[in-house]
Amino acid sequence: MDQNQLERLKDVIQDCNLNFLLGSGLSMPYIRTLGNIETLLTAVDKSSLPATEAQVVRCSLYKLYFDQVMLRNKSILDKDAASAPVQADYSGLLRTLNTILQRRKSTLLGKEINLFTTNVDIFIERSLEEIGLEFNDGFNGRFKPRFSLSNFNKSRSKRSLHFDNVSEIPVFNLIKLHGSVTWHLEDDRTMTFSASLDKVGAIAALQIADGCLVKVDGVAEFKDIAAAAKNLKVTKEMSDFIEAYEDLLVVNPTKEKFKHTLLNQTYYELLRIFSNELEKDNSVLFVMGFSFADEHIREITLRAANSNPTLLVYVFAYSTASAELIRSQLGKDIKNANINIIAPNAGPNGDDLNYDLATINRTIFQKMFPDETDGLPVNPAKEQG
Repeated sequence: MDQNQLERLKDVIQDCNLNFLLGSGLSMPYIRTLGNIETLLTAVDKSSLPATEAQVVRCSLYKLYFDQVMLRNKSILDKDAASAPVQADYSGLLRTLNTILQRRKSTLLGKEINLFTTNVDIFIERSLEEIGLEFNDGFNGRFKPRFSLSNFNKSRSKRSLHFDNVSEIPVFNLIKLHGSVTWHLEDDRTMTFSASLDKVGAIAALQIADGCLVKVDGVAEFKDIAAAAKNLKVTKEMSDFIEAYEDLLVVNPTKEKFKHTLLNQTYYELLRIFSNELEKDNSVLFVMGFSFADEHIREITLRAANSNPTLLVYVFAYSTASAELIRSQLGKDIKNANINIIAPNAGPNGDDLNYDLATINRTIFQKMFPDETDGLPVNPAKEQG
């Protein structure tokens, strides 16, 4: 990205309501992306497989997703050394954004950023809390935090001890569109916060014997998985695992997403918040690690871009190939020409850069405000891009 583009983005940040859409690509390589799991699970629901074979396939896919995505959060909680680089990347970006909010010159805009994410992992809230930044995640309470949509968009201020001056404190609104491994259903109407990830730990303790599940890799096709399931039986352990997994308050990676009425209602209310923020005049949405494969979020973004000419959308594609995939997902019918897909250029040595989280922060957001963000920590392992 050249200096003129950086100056343009700097002006946008100064003058717009700030929104970010963060996808699973940002938590790689510690947490894998969905790959084709959603496609495979949707195929199970639509297939004519016998009930037993369908359950074997479903359990095999659930187990893969649980082990590769949800269970890894226990290790994040325990500060696994392998998760540290990704955690540092999130912290680096959030520090930069906090500094930008503090230095923003506009007095007409609130000092807040909306962080919309489809990630169910705990990287973002851990970074926000460890850095000591103010944030709203929808929960309120000390001993048993309860979720309410009314907890979002609360501004916070600080009063001077000596001169009684009041100044607004930067606040991050963390809106987890697909739920979280920390969410726990206490009853049909109450959602609480589980900092210890008890439910994840309980599911991990459910053992399924070797050979009972189909082995699934990242490029598996449904017909091959279905064929492999023909000679397998559904055990009690598998049934227990499916029941426990579907009790998690996360949006399932399938077109038939919801197992809980409360999660269904919450999901659409959170999407409404996302839509409302994009409909505001002079808003910007920065998209990272997200391919727009989610049809609900894609349609809301396209509808807002076409109905709100003052909205600007900047999509940071991981690579040039990713940029082409995103273009194909969004299509060509963007009448206001306000969606910009930014692909990485070649690095200083002629090698290809990839827009991972550390590189986006280092080469774009920190460079827009070099005086304000110099010295902020950057993950040295990613320094070479």
